[in-house]
Parts: sequence; structure tokens; C-alpha cells
Amino acid sequence: MGKLSRRDMEELREACSYDCGYTDTEEVVKDITAQILEELDSDTTYGDEVGLVDSDRGEEFTTLDDFVRIFWDKAVEKILNVVESQGR
Repeated sequence: MGKLSRRDMEELREACSYDCGYTDTEEVVKDITAQILEELDSDTTYGDEVGLVDSDRGEEFTTLDDFVRIFWDKAVEKILNVVESQGR
């Protein structure tokens, strides 16, 4: 793989960010989440209807959608850091 320019990396980061409107990343991620929930035989395919519960406290602390949004941006950043370091 050839080295990507700083500008290329910035554009790639923007395109992969959860909030990027022109790549519709949020919808793509929500579709993936829905597919996974369906594969897991969930009663719903909407991540905002699935709560994550702290087993020690027995309390819901966030929704699956909120978790996935944060996870997505962190995972993309780690992956793109590896891509960027490969070009050095």
C-alpha cells in the first residue's frame, strides 16, 4: 500500500466518522446494528430500544446505540492510526 498524504488521512477520518453526513455513516452503522440484533434473535432491531445494564448495580447506564456510536469512532481512530503508520 502506498503512503497516504496527511490530507488523504484527514478526509478518510472525516468520511469514517459517525457523524459524517455525506457518507451516511450513522445510517450504515445503525443498519449493521439492526442486522446483528436480528442475528441474535432480539425482539427489536433498534439499538435505542436496547439498554446496557451494569450487572453489579442492576441499572441501565446507556443504550446500545450510544455505546455503538462511541465504539465506532474509537475503533475507526485506532484502525486509521494503523493505516497511517503503515505508510511511514
